[in-house]
Amino acid sequence: MNSIIDDITLAKAGEERIRWFREQMPLMADLRRQFAEERAFEGKKIGICLHVEPKTAVWLDCFLDGGAEHITIVGNLGTTKKDTAAFLATNPKITVYAKENDTLEDHERYAEMVMEEKPDLFLDNGSNLIRTYFKKERDWKPFGANEETRTGRLLIDDAGIKPTFPIIVIDDSPLKRLLENAIGVGQSVVDGFMRATSTLLGGKKVLEIGYGYVGSGIANKFRAMGSNTMVYDIDPVYLLKAKADGHTVDMDLEKLIPQADVIVTATGRFHIIRNEHIRLFKDGVMLCNAGHFGFEIDSDDLRKEADSTEMLDKNVEMFRFGEKRVFLLGNASPINLSVGTGNPIPIMDLGLGLQACCAARHLKKDNGLPIEIQPVPRDIDVMISEKMLAL
Repeated sequence: MNSIIDDITLAKAGEERIRWFREQMPLMADLRRQFAEERAFEGKKIGICLHVEPKTAVWLDCFLDGGAEHITIVGNLGTTKKDTAAFLATNPKITVYAKENDTLEDHERYAEMVMEEKPDLFLDNGSNLIRTYFKKERDWKPFGANEETRTGRLLIDDAGIKPTFPIIVIDDSPLKRLLENAIGVGQSVVDGFMRATSTLLGGKKVLEIGYGYVGSGIANKFRAMGSNTMVYDIDPVYLLKAKADGHTVDMDLEKLIPQADVIVTATGRFHIIRNEHIRLFKDGVMLCNAGHFGFEIDSDDLRKEADSTEMLDKNVEMFRFGEKRVFLLGNASPINLSVGTGNPIPIMDLGLGLQACCAARHLKKDNGLPIEIQPVPRDIDVMISEKMLAL
C-alpha cells in the first residue's frame, strides 16, 4: 500500500521534530507499555482519520506496540504537517493518505481507499470514515468506532446513520469537554491567531460564533488577553451563559458582525459566515475558523464575490469588496493547526489517551458496549484522570 504524501525527503526532519513531543507525553508512554504487555491490538487493522501532526505520530505507537498489524491514516483537511506525514510513511506498518493541500474530494477518495483494507477499528475525526462505511453495503463489519468531534457527531446524526457496531463519541466525555475543549482549544486558537497576524489583542473586538465548550474557551482566552469579546449562539441558554461570563451578547448576529475586528467560528456546522454578511463586515475584519471543517466560513464564495484577492502571507489572504478589505486567516481551516501546532501537548496527551483506551475497549470480549452511539465509558474517564493526576 503506497502512501500519498507531499515529500518523503522530509521524513528525517519529521522524526527529529517529533522527539520533543514524545518527551512531553508521559501518558502515551505509560499506555504504550500497558498495551504492549496486554497485546491489546494484536493482529488488528486500524483505519484512522485524524490530523497528521507530531502528537498523532506519538499516539500511533500505542497501537503498533500493542501488536497492530497495519494502520491506514487519512489526514484532516488543511492541517497536515508534511514532515510528520513523511516520517509516518517510512514505517512499513503505516499507510498515510495526507497532503498539505488535500481537497474535500481527495479526502473522500482516501476514505473509500481505507474501506478496501477492511479495518477492524475506525478511529475517526469528523466522521468521514464512519459515514463512508455506511454509504454502501459492506461485506465486513468493524468491532467498533470512535468519533472525536462534535462536528462528526452532528454529521452522523444528519446522515441518519443507524449503527451496526458500537460508536463511542469522545467529545461526549466530560473530561474532553472540560479540559481539551474548554481549556486547550482556547489557548491553541489564540496561539494560531497570533502566529497568523502578530497583532495586538488588547482592545480588539472579537466575535465568537458558537458558545459550546470550545467556543467558550476561545472567547474566554481572547478576553483574558484584553480583547472586547462578543458572542453569538442560536441557543438562548448558551447566550445567557456567555452574558454571565462577561461577554457582550445579542440574539441577532447581524447586529454583532459590523462591530467585529475579528470573527471566529466554532459551531460544528457549515455556512455560518456567508456572502450575505459581506455588506456587514467592518473594513479590515479578520475571519478565522476553529471548527473541525473549514466550511463554517464560505471562503470560496467570498472569494468569488471579491473584486480582487491577494495573498499577503502564507496564512493571510486579503479580499477587496470595493474599498472594504477582509482578511481570511489560514484558508478557514482550523487555525490552531493550520497555522499553529494544535492544542497544548499535555492536553492532547489526555485526549489521545481517551481515544486509545476506547479503541482497546472495543476489542475486549464482553466489553459492555451496546450497538449504538454512546459516550466514553465512565471508568475510562476516571482511569485517564487518575493517571494524569499521578504524572
